[in-house]
Amino acid sequence: MAHSHTPGGHRSALLLALVLAASCANHDNSGDTDKASKDLREAQSKVSKERDSLTTGSDQSERHKREILKEQQALADNEAALEQHRQQLGSAQGTLTEARLTYGAAVKQRFAKLDAALAGLATRTDASSKDAMAGLRARRDLLATRIEAMPAAADSGWVAYTKDVDTTFDAIERDLNSATD
Repeated sequence: MAHSHTPGGHRSALLLALVLAASCANHDNSGDTDKASKDLREAQSKVSKERDSLTTGSDQSERHKREILKEQQALADNEAALEQHRQQLGSAQGTLTEARLTYGAAVKQRFAKLDAALAGLATRTDASSKDAMAGLRARRDLLATRIEAMPAAADSGWVAYTKDVDTTFDAIERDLNSATD
């Protein structure tokens, strides 16, 4: 069988091609990519939001770390200062103990000198010396009691105690000197 090309046959084929082309051109295929495009935009938006959240969270975490480090440094500085104060307190307590012992020795020495001066006054036989001796001896005995009650440790009353002892010594010595002149 032989094909014959007739002018009407080409026309049918051409018409068929045009109908097919027209039907394809009128058909909208954008729906095929619209959903995928929307899903892509949503995914990009979510990635952007999550990246922003991560950056914000990371910044907050770094700030918090810096604050913690500052607090740790301040704590370490405070601990070092406390240790220094402990050492200074220990040193001051040692100095105080030494000063207390020195004061105690000075009081004993001063008391021995007072007793020696009173013994010299006791050798006098005149009435004014005997009267002075009786009063000075009583004051000396009160001072001896006060000295025996010397606090074992220096406390808040230590200054008042030493001032009282020194003032009493001064008064007895002054009156003793007046009696021996």
